Amino acid sequence: TVEVLAEVMAVLRPISERLFKQARRDGRREPNEAYLADALLDMARRAAGTGAADAPPIKATKVLVRIDWDALIRGFPIGDELSEIAGVGPVPVSVVQAMIDSGDAFLAAVVTKGKDVHTVAHLTRRPRAHQRSALQWLSPTCMVEGCNASLGLEIDHVEDWAKTRITLLSLLNPLCRPHHKMKTNEGWALVRGHGKRAFVGPKDPQHPKNANAPPVAAM
Repeated sequence: TVEVLAEVMAVLRPISERLFKQARRDGRREPNEAYLADALLDMARRAAGTGAADAPPIKATKVLVRIDWDALIRGFPIGDELSEIAGVGPVPVSVVQAMIDSGDAFLAAVVTKGKDVHTVAHLTRRPRAHQRSALQWLSPTCMVEGCNASLGLEIDHVEDWAKTRITLLSLLNPLCRPHHKMKTNEGWALVRGHGKRAFVGPKDPQHPKNANAPPVAAM
């Protein structure tokens, strides 16, 4: 079932993240699916008692569910309302309710009413836990069009935090490390819009700094 798959992925993801970081340190790059496959093998070897003796303990990541408030209260979604597990797919509201009621420490629920999840803000540089949970649901992969990287994502401020001194959820973008470096060091940027979109150089006419209006919210 979808919820069981989500639980499996919650265990695989931290292993794949560790393998991803080790590969980067060694100067290697592989598709995300390769790291997940290696993580599955690692988990199987540990279960069989044949895993590496020096392997760090497995710490499961949270299972992230998103549900609209009205759907949660009603018991089923209608129209554009959602009830789903991030990165896995739709589930009945009863499944989400059961997961919430379980009190599982590795479960995070993003409950939204309209677009309220977009309005969370605070005055420190790093996103807080609830903002990270919302970002993981809204943008599970790099925001750059055509890039499906989901490991090692770095959270980028659309507006330079040194200028705004505010961390607004709608002005945060998850970027893979290569694209984040291009933005930071070479002036590249996402074009205006919502969701996944083009990533352009500083001289491109679509670059936000080449337009008169301020950047549009990322979400």
